[in-house]
Amino acid sequence: MKNQIREILPENMRGSFDSIVEQKVLGAGRHISMIGDMIVALAERGVRENYDTKRVIEEIQTIAAFFIKNRGEASQAVSNAILLMINNIDSLADLPMIAAGEAIIKQKNNYSQKAGEAVNQVVEYAVRLAEDMDQIFVYDYSSTVEQFLRRLAKNHKQYEIYIAESRVIDGGRPFVIACEEAGHRIRFIPEAAMMYFLKDCQGVFMGAETFYPDGTGFNTTGSDVVGLICDYFHVPLYFLTPMIKLDIRPVTGGEKNLVFRDLTGKLASNWGEKYNIKKIDFIVPELVPVKSEWIRAFVTEYGVIPAGQLFGISMKYSRNLRRVT
Repeated sequence: MKNQIREILPENMRGSFDSIVEQKVLGAGRHISMIGDMIVALAERGVRENYDTKRVIEEIQTIAAFFIKNRGEASQAVSNAILLMINNIDSLADLPMIAAGEAIIKQKNNYSQKAGEAVNQVVEYAVRLAEDMDQIFVYDYSSTVEQFLRRLAKNHKQYEIYIAESRVIDGGRPFVIACEEAGHRIRFIPEAAMMYFLKDCQGVFMGAETFYPDGTGFNTTGSDVVGLICDYFHVPLYFLTPMIKLDIRPVTGGEKNLVFRDLTGKLASNWGEKYNIKKIDFIVPELVPVKSEWIRAFVTEYGVIPAGQLFGISMKYSRNLRRVT
């Protein structure tokens, strides 16, 4: 099924498809951007090769449904963003392909512009928060956190950045280049050393794959350990996230189904034939919840919101989102 979906895309987009599915590229924000590029590529091909408008709409909806199911379960942001990018696409079915293509691309670009503005505001608030800090701890890759690390240069000081390996998806390493280019001092540590080093930091920053209105944040496995250590040492933990990552399902009695990954290749690739790895379970959750009481605040485009005060703003945002979609 996956290969059939992949074949729908133009050749130049199949590498992006693989990068998301195989997690060669990390971060919900980057995945959303890449999916948006696929939507544009399908529309442009439809115009260029004079496809029937309904065919192109079906192709886009098929790609959208695939990523909502296979990526959106882990990150509500992906589902929300896709729905915004293709909102009311069925209404274009009777238009000539040229007009429909222009409308599809315009809607995607409008979403991208607003999303970029939201992330920019999140980063600005986070940089202001970190103004008086010297040692900062970051955990697991997030494109928003990367922008934050780069833009810390605005504070005209050199920070010491502690980066944990985030082994499940190698989510620490992508921060290294950003920190080097920004001129920070870097301490790259194994996850097992987090408790020893984190107590010396004035703030901890991570992204969110998803969050609940009650202030629960979801992020890569290990994030709950970070939250627990922050609570123990009274180090403020900040989740940097635009509101698009809100998951409203718990308010109506639903819940998030955790996604699990098989880490056989990552953990046992060098074990050799001496070990019968087929008899060993290497499956772990991809994302875990971090309790709201462990989180100082969510840094969103609406401001720095204490985790315990997130509910009202979340419900208002959700109502506005439903009006659009």
